[in-house]
Amino acid sequence: MKITSSQALVVNAPQFFDDPEFQTWLMDGTRKFTWHQGIKPDEWSDTIVLVDPSLNGEGTDSEMPEHIWDQIVEICKKHFAPTRESSHIMVRLTNIK
Repeated sequence: MKITSSQALVVNAPQFFDDPEFQTWLMDGTRKFTWHQGIKPDEWSDTIVLVDPSLNGEGTDSEMPEHIWDQIVEICKKHFAPTRESSHIMVRLTNIK
């Protein structure tokens, strides 16, 4: 067993979940780290994305709508310095209005 700690943020961003392009991405059938079920995102639709620790714009879900992914990366840049660590930055998106 190997255990490592990682960097993480929780971002409450109901405006992401209200965005039609984000909703399309969220429900497009590709595998995601999310609790979302059904058609309309609600307060249980938390979604986790992983941002590359180099903060160069790459990550597990960088194919989501660019205008939202860019905001997530910028938020990470405000809280973390770029690094070559192997662990991605975990960002949990919440939808609490």
